[in-house]
Amino acid sequence: MLDDAFQHRYVKAGINILLTDYNRLFCEDKLLPAGRLRESRKGKNRAQIVIVTKCPADIKPIDFKIISKQLDLFPFQKLYFSTFQYGKLTPVFKNLEQTERALSSIQADEQILLLTGIASPLTLVNELHNYTSHVDYLAFDDHHDFSAKDMELLHERFNQIKAEKKIIVTTEKDAARLLHHPALKNELKSYLYALPIEVKILQNQEKKFNQNIIGYVRENKKNS
Repeated sequence: MLDDAFQHRYVKAGINILLTDYNRLFCEDKLLPAGRLRESRKGKNRAQIVIVTKCPADIKPIDFKIISKQLDLFPFQKLYFSTFQYGKLTPVFKNLEQTERALSSIQADEQILLLTGIASPLTLVNELHNYTSHVDYLAFDDHHDFSAKDMELLHERFNQIKAEKKIIVTTEKDAARLLHHPALKNELKSYLYALPIEVKILQNQEKKFNQNIIGYVRENKKNS
C-alpha cells in the first residue's frame, strides 16, 4: 500500500484510490501553479475508487447527487463519501496527572493552541471552533519533522496565551513525533493532548467499501 502514489505514473498499482477534498474538489481545481493539481483532471480516469473526503457529518442527500454529477465518473468507478469522527482528547504524556477529556468538556472561555504537521488543518480548526472561539494554531507542512526551533516557537506562542484555561492540541501522528522530542519543554507536557481522528464512510457504504478492498486482495492473492 502506497500513500501519494497516484501521481507517479511508473507505479503500476492494481487498484488506485483517488481522494478529493470536499472543500476543494479536483473538478473545481486547476493545475499548478494556478491551483494544486499535479496533473490534468483527466487523470482521475485511472482510479477504480474515488473518495470525497472531509465531508460534513450532516451533508445533505442532494449534495451527494450534485457532487456525483460534478465528478463525472465512469460507470466502472466506485464513488464514496467520508467524514471525520473525533475521539477524546488524550494526554500525550501518560505518566502525568492529565486524564482523557471529551471534546464537549472544552469550555467556551478555554484557549486552544493547535499544533499540526498535516496537509490541511482547516477541518480540525473548524471542529474545535464548535466548542470555543479561542483557537490559535501553528500549522506546518504535511510530514513535517519538528525542529528545535519549532519547539521554541511552540513554547513562545503558548506562553503568549494569558488565560488560565489553556491546552495544546495536536494529532496522533504529530504526537508521536513530539513524544520523545529532546527540545520539547517539560513545562508544556502537562498541557499537551492528542485528538484521535477516525474516517467514517457515509451513506452506510462502509461494508461495501471494505468488501471492494478485501475482494481485490483475495483475488490477487490467488493470482500471485
